Amino acid sequence: MVDTPSAPGPRRRTLLHAAAESTPRLSWPWRSRCTLSIQAGGQRYLPHIRTAMQGARKSICVELYMCNAGALFDEWLGVWAAAVARGVEVRLLLDAIGSLGLRDEDAERLCAAGVTLQWFNPVRTGHLIATLVRDHRKLIIVDDQRAWVGGMGIDDRYDPRISGEEAWMDAMVACEGPVVADFRSLFDQAWHLAAAGPLTGAVRWRLGGHPRPAARRAHADTTWARVNGSRGGRNNPLMRTLVRRVLRAREGVWLCTPYFLPPRSLLKALLYTARRGVPVHLTLCGQHTDHPWLRYAGQHYYQRLLEAGVHISEYDARFLHLKAAQADQWSTLGSFNYDRWNSSWNLEANVEAVDGEFADHVRALRERLDKESVHISAADWAARSHWQRWRNAFWNRAGLRLIKVLGGLWRVARQRPGGDG
Repeated sequence: MVDTPSAPGPRRRTLLHAAAESTPRLSWPWRSRCTLSIQAGGQRYLPHIRTAMQGARKSICVELYMCNAGALFDEWLGVWAAAVARGVEVRLLLDAIGSLGLRDEDAERLCAAGVTLQWFNPVRTGHLIATLVRDHRKLIIVDDQRAWVGGMGIDDRYDPRISGEEAWMDAMVACEGPVVADFRSLFDQAWHLAAAGPLTGAVRWRLGGHPRPAARRAHADTTWARVNGSRGGRNNPLMRTLVRRVLRAREGVWLCTPYFLPPRSLLKALLYTARRGVPVHLTLCGQHTDHPWLRYAGQHYYQRLLEAGVHISEYDARFLHLKAAQADQWSTLGSFNYDRWNSSWNLEANVEAVDGEFADHVRALRERLDKESVHISAADWAARSHWQRWRNAFWNRAGLRLIKVLGGLWRVARQRPGGDG
């Protein structure tokens, strides 16, 4: 992770052009005849993904925010090395901040095994504002035939074999069908962007608009699904889609996120939908969390939500890292946390589906989480101590203020020629 010259050479100009050609698309058309399967818990998704990689014949593409040294990394490195030995191309794209726990010697082992490793947006001295932009996606594609998207990382905390009952609760969606090619395109975009070096200009980062996905045509006995991604910013396709679906919901809404600091548009949509009589259910982190201050900041909204009729549950078994949402028969799972920070700066990837059977599986996942959650009642919350009220208000205002300040610095930097972006 070294500084990169600001003036791009011929090779970098070529990579910049490739990134410019590939970055505009974030939302893909709805695809029919897709197969989606929710694999909740590391005891389910890790063996499935490992088995698929062990059987790979052509390519393995992995894009992750978190990849840290440990037993799980050693296991996956062995799988990748064996794949390379039998002629499989293995590409690994890691976020330079999220994967700080990967040691230099581990990166050298990857390269020695024949794995092509790239870092997304390395930190540069004097360009700290650009460091805000992170690749938060969790995407694995095998032979362009199967894809997994969700919230996992290569870290021992995701593996129940290593961490036991303390393993993080997360999920991946196994995808087959036409959406896999769209996920591959999304991966290639990020790969070209990373190959161009650290981010240095808003033009390269915010290229193009977000084309509206084509309307679904009636098709019997099929699962409709589509890939939806984001690169942050006010016009965030993932957040825009969620808000629109929540506002249109008639049967029910469910939102599950580990970090509940919603943008104003989402908060208003949840309140409005609950007030017009639609059941709205939030499943959020309990006492097990890696960012306690974010939990306190999000709790500041509980009183308003509870008074509007929103049902709130805090998952209490272990750290809930799962990101999912549902509105009627529409469902989405992926890497997006639905919070202000993710909405502002991160690369994200989700899969969306409109299918009754898949919606039933999402509801079953919610019911499973509810069994290990603590329900928050309006009466109990109103009776909380003055200390808790002060703590919630303090961290909410501090968090919002921090994001506002960083957002202002970001806008100023983007306006400067060659500024961070």
